[in-house]
Amino acid sequence: MTGQSGCFPKSITVKIITAGTVLFHIAVSAGCSSLQAYMYVLAADYDGNAVLKKEGEVKKLLLNILGNAGEYRMKAYTRTAISFKVKKTALTTHSFYVITRAGETYQTLSFSATGKGAVSEGAWTINTDTDVSSYGEYLNGENRWRVEEIPIEREIDTLKTLLNVLEKMTSNTTYYFMAKVNAHDKRDNCNTALLETLAETQ
Repeated sequence: MTGQSGCFPKSITVKIITAGTVLFHIAVSAGCSSLQAYMYVLAADYDGNAVLKKEGEVKKLLLNILGNAGEYRMKAYTRTAISFKVKKTALTTHSFYVITRAGETYQTLSFSATGKGAVSEGAWTINTDTDVSSYGEYLNGENRWRVEEIPIEREIDTLKTLLNVLEKMTSNTTYYFMAKVNAHDKRDNCNTALLETLAETQ
């Protein structure tokens, strides 16, 4: 039978083998909490193509903000990644920005995977459901996602930080789940991408 391997179509078999390899790597190098987080990724109903298609809209929004950068403030936060049910560890932590302007609703900004594998094309996203809902709960005093502001010495320089993000957008940076542990050029996860773009005021 063409395109089949055992009980599964060839394409599904390849995905199973790939996922199994990643799960083994995470279990050995990062422990059970990260394994649990990756299982959430595999099970999630996640449309990475939609994220990629919307990155142009993200770029347009950031360019509009740059025109009045002095009116906007940015802060950086971490939260539990994937689900608030996952234990927050170094490898199950998600980082994101919050952009605010007086009299306007806040915007969230973060670097995201576009696939369910350990490595996929990366894209910057605004106002993802989990970023918005977790930050909203944080503001209301309910902090199931363990949202915490990232401490810095000064304030975030909105202009320089957004310019850094826009530069990242054009650098073909790949999303790599293990980037915080195994550093690679042109590979980031949500945490390393934020730390590499964050610029403080002088």
